[in-house]
Amino acid sequence: MTGPQHLQRIEELQRRADKLAFGDIGSSNYHLAKARTWLNFALSEYFVMDNSGVVSAATEQAETLLVALESNQTDIPQDTPRQLDGSESVRQDQWDKIAALKNHAQFPCGQRHVAEAEVHLVWAGHEKTEYGWSHAESYARTAENLVYEASVAISDCAEASQIAQETPARVVEKITQSGDALFEFGKARLNSYSLWRLDKLVDSIKELTTLDGVDLVGHTDHLSKDGKQKFNMLLSRKRAESIKQYLIGKGIPADKISAKGMGSLQPLTKCSTKQRKTKHLACLQPNRRVDITLRGEK
Repeated sequence: MTGPQHLQRIEELQRRADKLAFGDIGSSNYHLAKARTWLNFALSEYFVMDNSGVVSAATEQAETLLVALESNQTDIPQDTPRQLDGSESVRQDQWDKIAALKNHAQFPCGQRHVAEAEVHLVWAGHEKTEYGWSHAESYARTAENLVYEASVAISDCAEASQIAQETPARVVEKITQSGDALFEFGKARLNSYSLWRLDKLVDSIKELTTLDGVDLVGHTDHLSKDGKQKFNMLLSRKRAESIKQYLIGKGIPADKISAKGMGSLQPLTKCSTKQRKTKHLACLQPNRRVDITLRGEK
């Protein structure tokens, strides 16, 4: 015999389930979805004053799962009883499909639908026992639809995973080389002692299975020998071209490399003109650079 205490217990468990659903576990979790469906089953049968014992049995199934989730148990069994007190097992074909879905590598994508389907099959078995198949059929059809939705979700995930594995990773790598490390101040000829830096760049380029392009952009500070920014624009372009020629000499296709200069138009830092000359030059060092962008596939 069910009474008010059963309703209070169900409602209290529903509040606990809602708290978990809005927390880190999320509503799609297999065990939580199953617990919530057990509670829906129990509540529905409570309101039709079912006395078969299924209200208590479904409630206990839900509570067991919620306690395990609340205690952060990681090895919760995925077994589901195919019948409870006052019910019988139905639709073996759907149970077989569920078993196959549970063994699929992409099962997490359809776990919520599977959990709900399992409880609806038990629910259908109860309705068949109580009222006959004509009354149980709609519950079985709901389970069938849920199994189908789970199958589609799992299939879509499997297809997406396959595409991801077959598609080479597109990469855009940005590298900044210090102008002071590669060149003498105010010059565009590469320092021989700094070529190892460009050799590392060559290695990075050759690691790409497909090279779409190498973009070189030279930058300077605002200082210039003639006091005009035309000098800095030309110097930044020549420095980018020097690196381009070095890369070509190391086997990088010329048609894959672009080189241009921006002069002092894109500074990274600004420094006070009241500083001593040496300190001012040091402060402006980040602006004297070559920005390098690699585009391709790994």
